[in-house]
This record gives sequence, C-alpha cells and structure tokens, in this order.
Amino acid sequence: EIPELDTILVQTYEPTGPFGAKAIAEIPMDGMAPAIASAIFDATGVRIREIPFTPERVWRALKSEKK
Repeated sequence: EIPELDTILVQTYEPTGPFGAKAIAEIPMDGMAPAIASAIFDATGVRIREIPFTPERVWRALKSEKK
C-alpha cells in the first residue's frame, strides 16, 4: 500500500544511450526490495539488509538472531 503517485515525464537526450534513451529497467525493482524485506521482517522478526533474499540468507539471519 502506497499513496497515490504523480508521474512527471521529462524528455532529455542521453548521448551514451541507444537512440538517446536512458535505462529504466532498474526502476520497477526499487519499491519491491524494501517491501519484501519488510515482509520478511514482519514474518520472522529478522531484518535482512542485502539482496537477493535467498532462503539461505534468511536461514543464516534466523540462526544468527538466536545467538
């Protein structure tokens, strides 16, 4: 759940990009990782601060939290 977002398009030219374009593939991942990290914390009480959130990383965090 997030508040309503306003989208603002800014057209610029990037000389190093194909046809003057900029990369945007990373943008959809920006909100997902913190949401997954919060879900893991809510479910386990353990904060994971590195991605990817692999089962092994979660397991290790759970084991270290018990110590």
